[in-house]
Amino acid sequence: MKLKEAIPMYQGYRQRLVDQTRALVKQRDAAQKKFEATGDKAWEEEAASLRLSVLASNEEFNKNQEVLDGLVEQHTLAWNSEVNRALADPETGMAATLGKIMTTVARMCAGDKVPYLDEKKVMEYDNDLYARVKQAQMTVATMKKKQKEYDSLWDEEGGEYDPEEVADNTEAVGDLPEIPPVEPAEGAEVSADMEV
Repeated sequence: MKLKEAIPMYQGYRQRLVDQTRALVKQRDAAQKKFEATGDKAWEEEAASLRLSVLASNEEFNKNQEVLDGLVEQHTLAWNSEVNRALADPETGMAATLGKIMTTVARMCAGDKVPYLDEKKVMEYDNDLYARVKQAQMTVATMKKKQKEYDSLWDEEGGEYDPEEVADNTEAVGDLPEIPPVEPAEGAEVSADMEV
C-alpha cells in the first residue's frame, strides 16, 4: 500500500477512535452520576464496564498512533531521501541549477536575448538580482548592433521537481494492521465516515 493511501486511512481511524472514546466517556460519566444519585448497583456496574471500554479504546488509539507515526516517519524519510538525491544529481542538482542561473545572468549582462523560462528562473532565484541584470541587459542591448539569441538551459519537458509525489508513491514498509470497524457507543451519534 502506498503511503498516500495508508496515512489518510489511519488518520481517519484515529478520528473515529477519538469520537468513540468521547461518546464512551460521556456515557460513563452519566452512569456514574446516576449511580451517585440513586445508589443503584446496576449504574455502578454500567460505569465500571464503560471505564473498561474507555481504556480499551485508548489502548487501540495508542496502537493506531504508533502505526501512524511510523508511516509519517517513512514519508519524511522518503521525502528527504528524494530531496538529497535531487540536490546531488549533477544534471538537476543545486550546483547545476546555480550554474544555469549564472550562465543566464552572464548572457543577459552581455545584452543578449534569453528565453522567458530562463529569465523566470533567475527571477525565482533572486528578484533583486533579476532586476539589476534586466536593467544591464537593456542598457548593453542598446549599444550592440546585433543581439545573440540563446535556447533555454532548462528542459521544459521535465516538469517541476516534486519530492512529495515521490514520498506519496513510496510503498509502506512493515505489516500494517487491519483497521477494524469502530462500533459506536450506545446513544452516540454515528458520523457519516464511521463504520458500523
